[in-house]
Amino acid sequence: MTTGEYAEPGDPAEQEELAELGERLQREHGTLWLHRLKGDPYAALLCDIDEDPWPLRERVLAAGPLWRSRTGAWVTADPATAAALLAHPGIGHVAVLPGEAAVTDVRVPTGLDSLCARLLDAAGPEFDLVADVAEPLAAGALAEVCAIPGRDLDRFAEALAACGPAQDAVVCPQRLAVTRRLRSGLDELRSLLTCAPTGAPGPATVAVAARTGADLVTRTVLRSRLPPSAREARRTAEEALRAEPPGWIAPLVARADLEVAGARIAEGERLAVLHDGGPGAVTAPGHRALAPFHRALAETALAGLADRYARVQLTAPVVRRPRAPLTRGPARVRVRATTTPTADGGAAGTTAPKAPPRTSASPPTGLGARRGEVR
Repeated sequence: MTTGEYAEPGDPAEQEELAELGERLQREHGTLWLHRLKGDPYAALLCDIDEDPWPLRERVLAAGPLWRSRTGAWVTADPATAAALLAHPGIGHVAVLPGEAAVTDVRVPTGLDSLCARLLDAAGPEFDLVADVAEPLAAGALAEVCAIPGRDLDRFAEALAACGPAQDAVVCPQRLAVTRRLRSGLDELRSLLTCAPTGAPGPATVAVAARTGADLVTRTVLRSRLPPSAREARRTAEEALRAEPPGWIAPLVARADLEVAGARIAEGERLAVLHDGGPGAVTAPGHRALAPFHRALAETALAGLADRYARVQLTAPVVRRPRAPLTRGPARVRVRATTTPTADGGAAGTTAPKAPPRTSASPPTGLGARRGEVR
């Protein structure tokens, strides 16, 4: 049975537990919608249905430097207050996977170029940048680092895909099927990593590295012009990391009773820092630790594409993942790659067909774009 398949629980106790889980997730998500309808901009952000989040972020900022959302979290979009919260010794980052070791750095494995070449050869000239290149590139690199045997590579990739929503699940209740898949994927990931060599990254690191690494690869390619020099590739990856950071919300927790920006915050209460991109936007320790690994993936993908193609063109609007207010990452990016040079230098993603009317399934605007900009 694969990670994405389930056997219906036969035990009445298991069935009852599953029903209770489904009810809780539905209730929590419904409560977010209720707060959204009552005008809470942070709750509206967590509902993740607005393709342009900037008006909501402006409302969060206008509400004050630090204020209590109806969700229970203390929220800020004010840069000075955010800096104070992130530096406060009594405030910590919420763990992506409770009970697991904190996210650490990941060494860049050898052989990334050959792995990327194999993926591009298999993809052909028309492919999904996420499913055919970005995700398998991140999974393959992590499999090398964790010494996953060849016979287990497919299981490893499936487990990583199942654990993909882990970061967003910290702030946004996921659907029951997604939550079940996340739990089973985490169990599978733990099992596969039991034989990893000493010093190999743990489940939380691997799950976060796979998701945010694939996101950066996709965003970097969409921002690039082919063929880039090595220097241009590094700069484009850095720009993508700053403009569209791996986490748009930093979930925090008070470790003790404290007072910040005139607010009295009790131990255990949640806080949320909203980012708007730019220098210093990558604030989570795990994201900072993983940045060199992520940049290496993005630069490798750009180099591989530049070796083969003069142009990478969107063939459909970018589809973003649902219920992903923290990562806001792409789920599907269909592209066509050509070897014929163009007069404009072959801008990646600049000749997309006209986008259809805005829907939740086909957002034409990236979060990294300011209001009025379409990426």
